[in-house]
Amino acid sequence: MVISIGLQCISLLKKIVILIKVKKIKIYLLRYKLSNPIITSFGQMNSRPSLLIELIDENNNSGFGEIWCNFPQYGSEYRFKIFVNYFSKLILENDISDPENFYEKISHKLKILSIQSGDTGAFNNILSGIDCAIWDLFAKSKKIPLNKLFSQNSPNKIKVYASGINKNEYFDKINFARKFGINRFKIKIGFNYQEDIKIINLLENFIQKNENYMLDVNQGWPNEIAIKNLEKYKDYKSFWIEEPISADNDYETIKKLIDMFSNLAFGENINSKEFFFKISNSTKIKFLQPDITKFGGISFIQQILKKIDGTRLWLHYLGGAIGLISSCHIMTHINPSGYMEMDINDNPLRTDILEPKINVKDGYIELNQSPGIGFSINYNNLSRYIIETYETD
Repeated sequence: MVISIGLQCISLLKKIVILIKVKKIKIYLLRYKLSNPIITSFGQMNSRPSLLIELIDENNNSGFGEIWCNFPQYGSEYRFKIFVNYFSKLILENDISDPENFYEKISHKLKILSIQSGDTGAFNNILSGIDCAIWDLFAKSKKIPLNKLFSQNSPNKIKVYASGINKNEYFDKINFARKFGINRFKIKIGFNYQEDIKIINLLENFIQKNENYMLDVNQGWPNEIAIKNLEKYKDYKSFWIEEPISADNDYETIKKLIDMFSNLAFGENINSKEFFFKISNSTKIKFLQPDITKFGGISFIQQILKKIDGTRLWLHYLGGAIGLISSCHIMTHINPSGYMEMDINDNPLRTDILEPKINVKDGYIELNQSPGIGFSINYNNLSRYIIETYETD
């Protein structure tokens, strides 16, 4: 009876019309220098950046979002300046009653500027972070966890797989991840075919019966090479092969590849809603990987769910703590039996800036029942990594 009444209360809270008025904005540019750089097929990361926004409403609720800024190396500074100069005023000017409508409104206002700059990517990243922060504010205003805002049946934890694993560190990183009960591991390949095959053969013997691995090419193969390589990978046991070719290929090219190899994963670098929907609705793809900090935010996920089965969505994420926890909330809503991506490398911007700290137990990230994303910022720890900050009056 008590549980039933509690669920009814959540349902009623979801229907209450909320009007958000942001009275103050803060943005934090953070950076952590890596002693062990992360190496991909397209370049090397020598540090971990993070760009966090905090929107404070008239009731002193803080909504947090993270803006994707991994590449280029100092793209975070660039996005910081765009946000301060072009976005902050627009946020303060509006009363917000619907996050999806607000996303479209700001996107429309800045459309010409983003086209004129020739850099729609940075504008999309910033819009995505803002959208996540607005949804966090809405959940806090309704005093319910973010995932429960969308579904009262969303569980309080989500499985994770380990990613960001460098070549020559596969076995050490997998053993490290195993200590937390993690049983799926995403391996970077796409450097050299003979080297890749050698590593995969070793992996096949190293992976245990209850485990699996994914392969991430990071768009590293030319189209004709991708087909040859994928033919040779058919007999291996990888759970998926991610982004074997560039995401800017035309629809027919990507569809042809998916039709030939059913366990491909795409999505993190697709920045067109129409193209995303076309791939999701007109191919046999099993693994779609939108990134809520990179394109479309949480609002885009809500639009996707109206058209496709959520179990095909495996959110991509590689960044700091706020984006990770926000993504975990959304994964429990859209695909609770799926796995959330978690970078396994040393990164205090993921492990040290939240209260409580992110906890991985038995292979799951555990959420909590506090409103919104359920975690708050540890500002003392945050201050160690600040490069630049800005706040409105």
